[in-house]
Amino acid sequence: MNSYINAVKAELKDWKKTLLLFILTAARIIYGWSWVSAGWEKATSGWFNFQGGHSAKLIAGMAANMLPPKAHGFDPLYINKLWSWVAIHIFNGMPSVTDFLVPICEIIVGVGMIIGFRLLWVALLGLFLNVQFITSGSANNFGYIWTDVIVMNFAKYFELIGLSGYLAFKKGQQEPVGKRIAA
Repeated sequence: MNSYINAVKAELKDWKKTLLLFILTAARIIYGWSWVSAGWEKATSGWFNFQGGHSAKLIAGMAANMLPPKAHGFDPLYINKLWSWVAIHIFNGMPSVTDFLVPICEIIVGVGMIIGFRLLWVALLGLFLNVQFITSGSANNFGYIWTDVIVMNFAKYFELIGLSGYLAFKKGQQEPVGKRIAA
């Protein structure tokens, strides 16, 4: 652990790299905290009742929003129809499991972001959740989607100061921070 901390300290002598790493790390932690807060709020407000009361309505709304007349335009691969079928026949068939998985997945995304572990996969899970939230009628997820896309594209930089950065350093797979971020 000390060798990792010393390597990071040595690289943080350049103020530009320091500023960039702290901005990315702070943004990642703040974003992760918002996911944990959302998941915790759902977990403590009755989503764990195993009766499927929350997700059943949202899944039905999502499926209705994905099919005509609400969804219009050309869908050459029939993605909307396929995903609507999956939502109705699989997820709506087990709403209690979905009620359990939504808060758990939100908390997993948040904790993964906070500790900086496997951010590409964590952001991909967050992106999947956000797309589902938007199709079910929530209109406040566009910022989350853009943040997920940014984290996915720059995951190796976001996780430099985090668990994945530490594990990669220990395996000897990661170059020092300065070689990955051009000053």
